[in-house]
Amino acid sequence: MDSEYRVILNVGGIRHETYKHTLKKIPATRLSRLTTNLANYDPVLNEYFFDRHPGVFAQILNYYRTGKLHYPLDVCGPLFEEELKYWGLDANEVEPCCWMTYTQHRDTQEVLATLDKLDLDFDEELINNQEEIYRRFGWEDDFHNDSLSAWQKLKPRIWRLFDEPSSSQAAKVVAVISVFFLIVAILVFCFKTHPGLRVAELDVDEISIVNHTNRLVRRSPPFTYKYRTESIGVHKRNSKPHPGFFVVETICNIWFTIEIAIRFVCCPSKIKYFKAPVSHSHFTINVIVSNFAMYYSHTQARSKMPKKRRGVLSLDQVFA
Repeated sequence: MDSEYRVILNVGGIRHETYKHTLKKIPATRLSRLTTNLANYDPVLNEYFFDRHPGVFAQILNYYRTGKLHYPLDVCGPLFEEELKYWGLDANEVEPCCWMTYTQHRDTQEVLATLDKLDLDFDEELINNQEEIYRRFGWEDDFHNDSLSAWQKLKPRIWRLFDEPSSSQAAKVVAVISVFFLIVAILVFCFKTHPGLRVAELDVDEISIVNHTNRLVRRSPPFTYKYRTESIGVHKRNSKPHPGFFVVETICNIWFTIEIAIRFVCCPSKIKYFKAPVSHSHFTINVIVSNFAMYYSHTQARSKMPKKRRGVLSLDQVFA
């Protein structure tokens, strides 16, 4: 009879009924190895009981029936992974339509793990604890003996001022100034490539007209005439950023240099400073932005050149 080939699965109080050969479609899994000798088999009710999540099991049983594993939107990713592991299924078999939603929790976990490595969690009580601060600098004994020098007292204050924005109002002001200069530097790098904000470099040539040959002779005047009989031609040779951009860039770079130098001098550990990814970002972000701006400017210049002249530019042309 047909009932001989059917099996009843009670998962979390929800009864599911299917065929035995359906559970054999995916071998080497928990459901493919069901026998009446298992402890969770109830001979009276003729069913297998599993104290697992019933909502997830509905999708798992559907996977046996259709061969397609979908991710239920009413459960979180780690719970779904745990259920798949219990039933002996591979999480990589999730259908493409559900893959992005399913893997969101993995991306979140990676970000949280990265933040933990960066040690960005701020403990106000810990950072305001004088003993803990001097312990970081290795001056705990001097602190207890009350033998701290003026530099030993000043260095932790400067470090907190530039490295812990939440430690004081002054530190917040320094953080705002740092972000301000960073935004200004990025805007300058972008705006100085705009044609409307560049200054034209002009060539002034003297053009003499010879009537009997109808030829134009172009030459640069060796000296200035009081009265000119020749016409003057003005030609746009190239363009360069407005000088004001250089002034703003210089101010920003001075601030970045001072900030990096102070962070390095006043940090508790020079080794940890170089190993910290946050320190790397502070040190390299200005270089990355400037290199990108130079490449963008070079690309813009090449796109405006005649095709015959689009070749490899010399170094003096690139840095002009």
